[in-house]
Parts: sequence; C-alpha cells; structure tokens
Amino acid sequence: MYCGIAVWRRQLCCGLGLLMFTPQLSWAVGTAAGTVISNLATVKYMIGPSPPSTATSNTVSFRVDEIIQPVLTWQDATPVAVNAPGSNAVLTFLLTNGGNGPEAFSLTRTNGPAPLPSGNYTPLNGSIGSIYLESGALAGFQASGPNADQLYVPGSNDPTLAPNASITIYVVSNTPGVATDLHGDVLLSAAALTVGAAGALPGTALAGLGQGGGFAVVGSSRAQAGATGSHITSGLGFVMNKTVLKVLDPRGTSVVMPGSVMTYQIVATLSGAGTATKLVLTDPLPPTTTYVPGSMVVDGVVQTDAADADLAQFIAATQTVSVSLGNVSAPATVVIVFRATIN
Repeated sequence: MYCGIAVWRRQLCCGLGLLMFTPQLSWAVGTAAGTVISNLATVKYMIGPSPPSTATSNTVSFRVDEIIQPVLTWQDATPVAVNAPGSNAVLTFLLTNGGNGPEAFSLTRTNGPAPLPSGNYTPLNGSIGSIYLESGALAGFQASGPNADQLYVPGSNDPTLAPNASITIYVVSNTPGVATDLHGDVLLSAAALTVGAAGALPGTALAGLGQGGGFAVVGSSRAQAGATGSHITSGLGFVMNKTVLKVLDPRGTSVVMPGSVMTYQIVATLSGAGTATKLVLTDPLPPTTTYVPGSMVVDGVVQTDAADADLAQFIAATQTVSVSLGNVSAPATVVIVFRATIN
C-alpha cells in the first residue's frame, strides 16, 4: 500500500518535469512576458480506518518568454496624389507590437524600393523631415504648431510599444519634376532593437534578453516588418467656359443693343489629381461694356466689388473682374456670374 503511493508520487513528479521541458512556441499575444507561473499538485488519500491524509508535490515554476513580433501596415486607402514637382506629401503607416512584451523599434525608409516597376519614379525625402511619429495631440499629420508631431531621429526617439500597442507613423516625401500618371513608392521598415533579434530565424531564443530576464524568442516575422506606401502624380486639367446667360434690353426684351444688360457666366473646371495653388481667375471687360456694380456671384454667394475678405473684386482701373480662389484641390468646379451693360 505505501509502496503504491510512493510510485504514484514519482510518476506525478516525472509528469511535471515533462511539462517543464517540452518546448511550446506560440506567436499569439497572450500572457505577458516575464510572468512567473507556479504550480503545486495535491493528493488526498485514506488508508483503512485512518483519518484522511494529504500529500503535495514540489512547486514547479517557470517564466513566460517574450515573443517579438512587430506588424506594420500602410493606412492610406489609395495612392496619395501629388504635384510634380511637389514637396512634403505624407504617407501614413501603423506600427503595432504584436508580441507579449514591451519592445523598442528602429525605423528606416527606402525610396523607390527595387525592383522599380516601369512607370514608377523614386520619391525624395521630405524637405521638412523624412519620418514623423504621431504625438497624440491631434489626429493627422501636423508638421508644426502646438500639436506638432515628432520628427523621428534614429537612436534618439525610437518608438517603444507595450504589447498590442500601436503608433501612427508619417513618411514625408518630395516629388521630383516627373511626367504625370506615375507611381512613387516608399518602403517603411521597422526592426526590433533587442540585440540579435532582427532578421533571426523564427524560434531563435535569446537568453536573458526577454522581459524579466527570460528568453526573447523571435516570432514568425523575424522581429522585423515592412510596408510599402504609394504616391501618384497626375497632371491638373483646367477648362474655363464663358457664356451669356441672359440679355435684357431697355425695353425688357432680349435684343442686343446699347443699354442692354448682359449676364455672363464663367464655369471653371479643375480635373485630374493634385492641387492648384494661388488660383486667380480674371476677366478684363471689353471697352464697349460697363460692369454693373454689385453683380458678382461666386458659387451662389454674392460678392462685394472691393478687395476685402470675400473671393471677388472689380478692379476699376483695368475694368477687370477678379476672383481669388487660393489653393484648390482637383476635382473642383467654380461658377462665377456677373453683369455688364453695353455702352
């Protein structure tokens, strides 16, 4: 009877030992790295009429290893339109720590990653900086101001992420003077900064480098990740069409004669992709006509004739209708209406 119990206890200890030393690799985020897990087995038994007795095994403890598994994705739904030449266009990426322990990552960019497909161009680093880290103050890229995002400086502010945490990364590029309808790709890469991890084979165990002094185990991504974002250059097409909407002569009919009031309409259409900057539309009136004061309307909004806060003005010295639209992103349509009298 006693011998049987002793044999059972030896089998229990052997079984626990087998659990300890059988390798179990998993790439999913679960129990935090460095967590110590302990186990103690207990058995209760009776021998004949004796009171119940209790026997316990030795305590088995082990530390959860750290899995290193970064994930990097490009966030823009479609290629980002740029002017050519152009400056400081932004691609947006998301870096996520898919491992189970905190990890720091270095970032690098490759302009026009090889092989360069036919019809592609090579973007340049942005003139305001190459890579920015989201500050969290305001969503979207902010190059300056109170909500400015952080310019990334390798080795100085490498992002450190907790398990399952993410950070938005902005890649800023200039565009050379290339032809239209071309793609320009930028590869963003992230690599774990744990020594010996980046590029190592999946399952590589680095002793003492994991959270809490345990093993750091390289995940299926080899402790590095990359994603490619794309720009597209497209020429801007601009068409302006001027028509006479209405003629009203002094008798109330539509005869074109001295004294008739002409209602003009200008439809300006911007097509393609990109942005027209400092866009100004001007229409010098012929000397045989006189502008009707206060008759300008832009996209249904009445304008003043003075050079003030609204979009339009009439320049009397040159008898010119002028509409300043500023920066206009394609596609866009602007409708301008005004009147002039035939002298």
